[in-house]
Amino acid sequence: MSTNDTLDNRETKDCPVCGETIKAVAIKCRFCNTDLQAHETNVEHDAEKVLFAGRPATIFSAWQWIAVVLTLGIAYLYYWFIARGLHYEITTQRVKLERGIFSKVKDNVELFTIEHFDLNSPFGMRLMGYCILQLRSSDTSYSQLQLYGIKNLEPLADTLRECSMRERARRRVTAIIHP
Repeated sequence: MSTNDTLDNRETKDCPVCGETIKAVAIKCRFCNTDLQAHETNVEHDAEKVLFAGRPATIFSAWQWIAVVLTLGIAYLYYWFIARGLHYEITTQRVKLERGIFSKVKDNVELFTIEHFDLNSPFGMRLMGYCILQLRSSDTSYSQLQLYGIKNLEPLADTLRECSMRERARRRVTAIIHP
């Protein structure tokens, strides 16, 4: 390979839409008229990114701490098993829920099917810095989903709402309002 070929390769690139060779600094493809910056932004939004992955906290309410103290720690074991039997993976396109300790059940709720987001902050949870995010979906197999035991769930709920709207727009889904 000559030095001239190397310089040409650095000064040009292939258009991601039509595949024609264009200048590396091009903002718009001269062959297919694609806005390359807008195309790159759309590709980034189409990629599924993990927003949260993990288990809920073992103790996420002040009332649970009271139960642990009153039962001399036995309630903690109960809450620990419940928390270990639940795993969340929240992405920009779906909510994945895995339940069970010995046998596993995996559910997926696509964000474009979520119609309503409710944030509930009971007093005992609010004292510990937690809340409950209840998602209502148009998916008949999984119409309601509750997420809890996650620190900073309120900002995550706002991000999920934005991702849901973006997924609806990307998939060209319109909301149906029931009377």
